[in-house]
Amino acid sequence: MGLSKRVLSFVLTCCALIAFQTPVTAQVSRDPSIQEAYDAGVKLLEEEKYEEAIAEFNKATVDDTFAEAYLGEGDALRLLKDYQAAIQSYTKARDRNPRLARVHFGLGMCNKELGRFDMAMNDFSNAIDLDRRDPEISANLGKLYLDVGDPTNALRTLQTAVELNPDNAEVYRDRGWAYTQLRQTDEGIADLKKSIELDPEVYETHFRLSNIYLFLEDYKAAIESLTNTIKYYKPEESTDPKIYVNGYIMRADTELKLAGEEGTPPKEREKLYEQVIADAQTVLDEYPDQYPESGNALYYKGRSLRLLLRYGEAIKALTDAIQAVPGGSEAAYLTDAYLKRGVCWLNQGEPNLARRDFEQAASLDYEDPLPYLWIGYTHAQQKDYRKAIESYGESIAKNPAQAAAFVNRGLAYLQEEDYQKAVDNFNEAIRNEPTESEHFYKRGVAYMWLEDYEKAFTSFELATLFNDKNVKAFRAGAIALRKLDRTSLAEQYESRAEELETAQAD
Repeated sequence: MGLSKRVLSFVLTCCALIAFQTPVTAQVSRDPSIQEAYDAGVKLLEEEKYEEAIAEFNKATVDDTFAEAYLGEGDALRLLKDYQAAIQSYTKARDRNPRLARVHFGLGMCNKELGRFDMAMNDFSNAIDLDRRDPEISANLGKLYLDVGDPTNALRTLQTAVELNPDNAEVYRDRGWAYTQLRQTDEGIADLKKSIELDPEVYETHFRLSNIYLFLEDYKAAIESLTNTIKYYKPEESTDPKIYVNGYIMRADTELKLAGEEGTPPKEREKLYEQVIADAQTVLDEYPDQYPESGNALYYKGRSLRLLLRYGEAIKALTDAIQAVPGGSEAAYLTDAYLKRGVCWLNQGEPNLARRDFEQAASLDYEDPLPYLWIGYTHAQQKDYRKAIESYGESIAKNPAQAAAFVNRGLAYLQEEDYQKAVDNFNEAIRNEPTESEHFYKRGVAYMWLEDYEKAFTSFELATLFNDKNVKAFRAGAIALRKLDRTSLAEQYESRAEELETAQAD
């Protein structure tokens, strides 16, 4: 892999600063052969020939006082990722000349890579004390602050790095991330966009930008950034994935979120589901049997197939996703995969199979109310309303703030002809979702069975107030009004229902 521009700038700056940082040693007269070896090492380092550079620096360290030679050796070893050996060379350089800022910088870089963050912090601080004009030192100290979860100090340090070098795309990216962690998202977006302007082909920058948009729930912008993440991803090592799997999976998840938004048109929603399937298939083509890549892809594929009402294909994909999880392993998607497969079984008229999946989902997540809600649906489909009521009760116990379980328990009580309990449940649904027209309509139906026509009409009226296109509520309101001998208003309700039906037919 070639030496990056940033790393090369470290090396060149290191060499250029030697004369300014060490005026005493610069004046030392050295054996010509030793100086020649050192110069050759510097040149080989610039040419990314690290092993050969080390050999030349070793020749130069015959003069045991030659701190810069040990520094060059340390740089070459660090770029070969031999951090322990590099630390030994940097330490020798420091012992001979502790005023070399780049020695402390090199030690900081090595200690950071070895996870010794406290030592790295101290090294970078020493380097800055010796040279406050080196933007690379500030940049890497700022990055280290981010690594240890200190965005406040990261922002302060990265601000200095930007001032010292306003054309460094990586510094803008890091500062943008510091802003984001401090919930200053506008500034974060601006910095990340500036980083992209300076260097548009760095996939990590687009990925970080996508994370901000996801936090803001701006799914269209997030999808665009994830698309660029995927576009610009390039494997750096032979062992790196050929495609950016996480980018495809995150884009699939974001496409599902956008499709689920209320304002998304049906045709666009269907297109998004197809794109999810395409993203999942891209991952499967690359990793057909490798977990977790294949499992995650199959899960998202199954979810989209279900939403396209392709239940058989969805069952196959979700089954494969479930079976992809190795024995004894856990998968974040497993509970939902059972839940979604159960929904498919239920839509295929197989409530017993569906119930087994919902029960499995419940066993994997004891706190989730949804499996019990769906278990209730299976019992209701089989007209076993008492068991349905019990299951809805389990769901409510786990989350009393959900309306769906109250609504469906109310419907089950209607089937059981326990109309007052139906009213009570619809009232709980109204308490949780006080602007939902259908809850008032269903309560009105229960009051009609109780022959409390005044309360029935009040419910139907509220249903029409919260949704002035609710034809059922206008029709039912007219019936309740006739029961109350309020013929004139009943005719108005009937007329409005007919207008709505004509408009909807057109």
